[in-house]
Amino acid sequence: MKTGKYLKRMRLQKNLTQVELGELIGKPVLRICEWENDLYTIKLSVIMEIATALKIKNFNKILKD
Repeated sequence: MKTGKYLKRMRLQKNLTQVELGELIGKPVLRICEWENDLYTIKLSVIMEIATALKIKNFNKILKD
C-alpha cells in the first residue's frame, strides 16, 4: 500500500476533510490531495506531525491492509 492511502486512512479515521486536516497542520489542501494521491512523497517527519495532530497512537490499525 502506498503512503497516500495511509494518510487518507488516518484522516478518515478522525472524520476530517482534506481542508480540515490542512488547517490543523498548516498545509494547503492541494498538498494534502497530492499526498493522498501519491503525487508527492510525504516525509516521515510530516507523517509523525500529522499523527501527533490527530492523536493517533496505534499505527497497527492504519497500516493493516
